[in-house]
Amino acid sequence: MNIVLFGATNPTGSAFLDITQNCLVHVFGRKSPTNLTGSFTYCDLSIASANDFDAFDSVLVSFAPIWLFSSFIHQLHHNHPHQLTRIRGIIACSSSSYLTKRFAFNDYDKKLTHNLSQAHDTLIYICSCLEIPLQILAPTLVYGCVNEYSDKNITKILKLMQKLPFIFLPIKTGFRQPIHAQQLAFVAFFKSRQMYSDNWSLDEPKILPLGGDSILTYRDMILSLISSLDPPRRATICRVVSIPDRLYYLLVLPMLVINPKLFEALLRMKSNLSDFVMVHQILGESPQEFPVAPFFFDDCL
Repeated sequence: MNIVLFGATNPTGSAFLDITQNCLVHVFGRKSPTNLTGSFTYCDLSIASANDFDAFDSVLVSFAPIWLFSSFIHQLHHNHPHQLTRIRGIIACSSSSYLTKRFAFNDYDKKLTHNLSQAHDTLIYICSCLEIPLQILAPTLVYGCVNEYSDKNITKILKLMQKLPFIFLPIKTGFRQPIHAQQLAFVAFFKSRQMYSDNWSLDEPKILPLGGDSILTYRDMILSLISSLDPPRRATICRVVSIPDRLYYLLVLPMLVINPKLFEALLRMKSNLSDFVMVHQILGESPQEFPVAPFFFDDCL
């Protein structure tokens, strides 16, 4: 199977390379990943030109920011549309934020949802015009460390918890459905094999909101992560203190003035961001309990 990969220098992209060792993978990016066994071409998607791009008989898989990737595909469609007709399909990783943050009031999240939705519309329009198979994966709360790459979600929270004596959480927290980077990579590989083998229906939903196999409260998610650490690491993590909801609201209220984005993120602890399609439902395998190993490498924390 031939694959052209964008965004290989992050946990999901690195995991994808690990499971595609027997495929012909050509990576486009600004830096060659350490676990690459295929070929590499320097490409900065923010300033990239599509003039010399060729992906004949390949599936395009992207874990790069989808607004940059969609801009690149738009260039191809505008300048070299014949190149897109020669590929087997496109798989692009987005984020469930296009759904969960669409009513956000802070400017950062409003811009993010706009960029995501615009990128989705661009890819859907181009692939529909050319009748190219498309799958946009929209995962929620990607976590895990793969090779030398760590996530910017849960690992960031645990690093913060190493610096504080304790953290406050409301008694009642909303539900989460975290997905390990390796799980996301397996879904992308499964979908790419379907496209490459022509086992794909154009009636498939273009956007797939995706989560892990476990749904648990935000508080239980944090406690499960702490419990999964080895004793020396666990000893560095601060205490989790549950407080009444109204007291929690009072404590985070100053953030509304200082940092509206952080304020809204703190309030989202109460929101239910779950009930997405589970990984095992796609792969047809047994569910994997949270947290999925390997979660950390030696220098992750």
